[in-house]
Amino acid sequence: MDWTLNAAQLERVKSGGIVAEGEVTPDNTVADVRAAIRIAASPEQVFRTLTDCVQALKFVPHLKRCNVIDTASDGGWQDVEQVVDYGWLAPRAEYVFHADYTRFQRIEFSHLRGDFHENQGRWEFQAIHGGQGTIVVYQARVAPAFYVPRWLMRMMLKRDLPDLMRGLKSHAEAARPDAATTGSRTSPAR
Repeated sequence: MDWTLNAAQLERVKSGGIVAEGEVTPDNTVADVRAAIRIAASPEQVFRTLTDCVQALKFVPHLKRCNVIDTASDGGWQDVEQVVDYGWLAPRAEYVFHADYTRFQRIEFSHLRGDFHENQGRWEFQAIHGGQGTIVVYQARVAPAFYVPRWLMRMMLKRDLPDLMRGLKSHAEAARPDAATTGSRTSPAR
């Protein structure tokens, strides 16, 4: 799961577009997703927005609950419980993931327990415009422990992945650069 933007994708992101793509395996068990966006906020602000449970509840599609259940004393990692609810289309999913933080540069997450066989990936933050902007790259591999029809997985990738990136952009750009975090942190990866 190592994805690098090609020249055309990078140009699209730099000009304000979103790259969002993914594949679902033929047996419907695994989805690999990738996305990128340019945000007019510093990597620090993007990181703080993404790692704040209160903020995540406002912009992560279908996220209904977010709780930090354990944190390293130095803030280098957290274990986070989340609940997503897709309504009548798919079962409600409850899970816990471990997030390792390289402050303002990267978040790597991995599945600990819950309604997924696999839930791993990373967020990367590249400073642009002298640190006043950020290119955010997201990639994940997700394998639910419950049946999800292939058409539904594709629909969620097509709609929810761009919505996630737009939501992160909107909230990070609206946040005050000097705003303190709420103390409830998580990455909104599923």
